[in-house]
Amino acid sequence: MTEQHVSSGGKAGFLGGSVVSVFMSISFTDVVETIFYAVLGTVVSFLVSLLLKQLFRKYLTRRKG
Repeated sequence: MTEQHVSSGGKAGFLGGSVVSVFMSISFTDVVETIFYAVLGTVVSFLVSLLLKQLFRKYLTRRKG
């Protein structure tokens, strides 16, 4: 097998083309939708953890008392 050497200019061109291609395929609405779902998931996770903490606290105080 032969080794192939790619110059740094070729690597930069490949990387630049890949980055531009990815950014061109992502629409603004996709970004906004992703941010919305990330925030929604964070809030729901936080609320569920608070609820579970309260439930465990009530359960443990009943068992001790």
